[in-house]
Amino acid sequence: MPFILNEEAALKTLLSGMTVSDGGNSARPVGVFYGQPDKEIRQQSYPYITIDLVGISEEVDRAHRGAVVIPTDTMYTPEGVTSSNTVVNYPIPVQLLYQVTTWSRQPRHDRQIIAQLLSSGRLPFRFGYLNIPQDGTRRRLDMLGFSKRDTTEGEKRLFSNVYNIRISAEIFEDVLVQLYEVTQNPTITFTNQTVSFTAPL
Repeated sequence: MPFILNEEAALKTLLSGMTVSDGGNSARPVGVFYGQPDKEIRQQSYPYITIDLVGISEEVDRAHRGAVVIPTDTMYTPEGVTSSNTVVNYPIPVQLLYQVTTWSRQPRHDRQIIAQLLSSGRLPFRFGYLNIPQDGTRRRLDMLGFSKRDTTEGEKRLFSNVYNIRISAEIFEDVLVQLYEVTQNPTITFTNQTVSFTAPL
C-alpha cells in the first residue's frame, strides 16, 4: 500500500484488539473505525474508537539533501540482470497528525479504555512507535495530548476522550534508479551509419 495508507492500516492494527468488561466474565470488544466511513457507521456500537487524519506537514529538522543508496537483495533490471543497489533522492520527512477518539456509554468502559491505551504501549506518553509491516520499518509515534470531552446526548451520557498523536513518515520524491553493471558493448546508430565503441567492463 502507498504512503498514508500504510501508516493508517498500522495505526488501526495497533489500536485493535482491546476489550472492556461490565464487571463479570464477559468481555466486550472495542471496535476501531476510520472517521465517518459510510460502510462502517452501521457497524458501530459502543464502545468504539475512531481515527481521523487532521494534518500533514514537513519535518524540516529531519530533512536531508542528495542521493542515498538503498541495498536490495532481489531487484531486477529490464534486461533481467540482478542489481545489488538502488539510488534515490533522500525522502521528504513528514509528520502525520491524527486524532484518536474513544466513545463509550459507561464510565467503567471509559476508564478501562484509557488505561489500556496509555499503559499497554499503544499510545504511551514516551517512546511510542508504530510497526509498518509493508516496508519493515518502525516509525516514531508521539502522544501530543489528551483531553476529556464527556457530553450528554439524547439524555444519555457519552464518555469521549481525544488523543492527539504524531507519526513520522517519508515521501519519496522520484522513482528508484537501478544501478547495474554494463554487460555488453553499447552501440550508437546515426541514420545510415553505425558507430561502435567499447566501454570498460
